[in-house]
Amino acid sequence: MSTSIATPPIGTERFRYDTFTQALHWLTLIAVAGTFVSGQMMEDMPRGTAKAQLIGLHVSVGLLVLTFTVLRLARRICVPPPDPIPGAPLVQMAAKAMHLSLYLLLFIVLIAGMAMVWAKGRTVGFFGLFNFPPLIGPDRDLAERLGEMHEIGANLIVVLAGVHAVAAIVHHTMLKDGALARMLPFGTPRHG
Repeated sequence: MSTSIATPPIGTERFRYDTFTQALHWLTLIAVAGTFVSGQMMEDMPRGTAKAQLIGLHVSVGLLVLTFTVLRLARRICVPPPDPIPGAPLVQMAAKAMHLSLYLLLFIVLIAGMAMVWAKGRTVGFFGLFNFPPLIGPDRDLAERLGEMHEIGANLIVVLAGVHAVAAIVHHTMLKDGALARMLPFGTPRHG
């Protein structure tokens, strides 16, 4: 398998995601990692200015994740995904289930997070540039339930993203089917 950065062989383009989709994929990964790490850090911080700033950053980056996710889904609706790499139907079905689960969890976690912030009587802001108007009023019990949902969902995203990454590595190292190259600007996806 070639890993040169040269133009892929004729015909492999139909197996690779476009540059825009690749960029959104990796930006989403970075933003999800940032929100997860900041969420973990917030739990151990005492109340104060530093924690409030970290919460604001966490919420803002979470809104970026939501934006990237909406863009990715819109792109998928408007631009058909590349042809699947030939493989066992069960593997292809598992890949589809993984992607669907990740998209669903991203929406659930992000919406629950926004609703939790509003239920705590706080504002959902985007890097200090603007605030979203609250769609629900303060409700301490609801905030607590939404917080639990947000945390459990975030942990599930990390687990599923880890499984997704391991699967990509297995495809690359053991199956050598070029699946990883589909989401990179180099390498050669296998085609049948």
